[in-house]
Amino acid sequence: MHTTGSNRRRWQPLARLVFFATAYALSFKLGGLLVLPPENVSAMWPPSGVALAGLLLTRYRDWPALLGASLLTGAFALHSSWPPSPSLLLIAAGNLLEALAGAFLLRRLVGVNPSLDRVRDVLGLVGLGAVVSAALGATVGVGMLLLRGRLEPEGFWHTWRVFWVGDAMGVLVVTPLLLTWRAGGATGWTPRRWWELATLLGCLALATHGVFRVHTSSMPEAAAFHPATYLAFPFMLWAALRFEARGAAMATAVLATVALWHTAHGLGPFAQAAWHTLSLAFLQSFLASASMCGLLLASALGERRRAQQEVSHLNQELRESLQTLAATQAKLVRRERMAALGELSATVAHEVRNPLAVIANAVAALRRLVPQAAQGHAAPLLGIMDEEVRRLDVMVNDLLDFARPVEPRLRPQPLPPVVEGALEASLRSGPGGITVARTVTQELPPIAVDAQLLHVALSNLFTNAVQAMPSGGTLTTRLEPDTRAGMPHARLTISDTGHGMAPEVRARIFEPFFTTRASGTGLGLSIVRRIVEGHHGEVSVHSTVGQGTTFTVWLPYAAGTA
Repeated sequence: MHTTGSNRRRWQPLARLVFFATAYALSFKLGGLLVLPPENVSAMWPPSGVALAGLLLTRYRDWPALLGASLLTGAFALHSSWPPSPSLLLIAAGNLLEALAGAFLLRRLVGVNPSLDRVRDVLGLVGLGAVVSAALGATVGVGMLLLRGRLEPEGFWHTWRVFWVGDAMGVLVVTPLLLTWRAGGATGWTPRRWWELATLLGCLALATHGVFRVHTSSMPEAAAFHPATYLAFPFMLWAALRFEARGAAMATAVLATVALWHTAHGLGPFAQAAWHTLSLAFLQSFLASASMCGLLLASALGERRRAQQEVSHLNQELRESLQTLAATQAKLVRRERMAALGELSATVAHEVRNPLAVIANAVAALRRLVPQAAQGHAAPLLGIMDEEVRRLDVMVNDLLDFARPVEPRLRPQPLPPVVEGALEASLRSGPGGITVARTVTQELPPIAVDAQLLHVALSNLFTNAVQAMPSGGTLTTRLEPDTRAGMPHARLTISDTGHGMAPEVRARIFEPFFTTRASGTGLGLSIVRRIVEGHHGEVSVHSTVGQGTTFTVWLPYAAGTA
């Protein structure tokens, strides 16, 4: 694939050279078909437009080859013999010198974009291509005729104007057509869009044919100024609005082709026999106006479209930045809240632990010093005191676990023993009547874990599952390989058949101090998440009321394993 792409890029300059050299030779033949009597000059000289487009679409280092090939093919096209005469070579060289100057000025002063989707590109093409470089070409061409004695000095300016306007028309009509379609084509256009363009061009051709098909003998001399002459302009607007520069260039080419063909055959409002010079000037002005209006409108719309896209892109970036900022602020607030809760929890735990130890020691002393109290009516009271002391001790330990920073000491080790140990510890303290279904993949690669901390987290999850089934049920655990974010992980799922959780409860279960149990602290699942995240893993929950709850834990493999 790489070799094919390299070969394609290697042959592209040669293919472009052959294309434009051939188009340049054919454009000389086309220019000959557009000669209008009695001046016998072309109302539009296509070679000037082809040469300028070829140089604008070619790299600087390929210019000499393109100029040489175009010079030879252009001179041969003028006479269809070999070798071409020096005079024909001079005429072809004059055309190429004009294109060379125009391409250099457009690239250096305007930085022209071949898609012509900026107003500055169109203005540069009109000013530097159709005015300055065409004037240079006309000066060189007419000067050669004068030096060779084929033109009298008094006819210099008239002939110069005819040469200049013909070359300018070639730049305004042919160059945009080649630039816009060779630069980008119509990639991404739907069949419906192609049909719309074909309909547009067909209607434009029919409308222009309807205006220009009338013979001059049946037409008053003022017909050139009739509004029907400008029936093509609505179609030019349609092309610019819907297809921008490509459509405007194509519509201009269709309009120019039909109008010039009819005028060259003595038909249409610009073929008045009584005033040939003005007729030619009016025809060229009409086509130039249509071309410039279409291209300027299309370029303005292109700039507007790009501005809208830029605004949309900036708005999207702003929305993403605001979302990132909101997420960062929420994370910062959460961290600050967790830090404050941790500090408070550590203080409370420290202040409560000492009185609890005193109470526990006092109860033990009462049992030892007053044996009859431990066996009489005071026995239930002492039992209540023992139970409450143990409950408060569990609460204090949870507070300390929550306040203590989670810094796992990770080392690669098998995960199944850790899971089995946490499961067995939870079942020993749970109610009876629970059926356990295990599916454990023993061939899992080692997982980087802190076995003691992970035991605490998994014990919490298993204990929650057991306590969710006070009347018995099925506890299902699965340990198997999985992929998370494109990385290999071990996935542990813990499912119960308990009462499940409502959506509003499920959304808050990982929040510190949130609990639905009268005797719970609401810290267990918060600690679970902190421990799992400390192992670079993730934990999630799925629950349906009346059907049960499933917790899923993902833990990445140890480095160097797969």
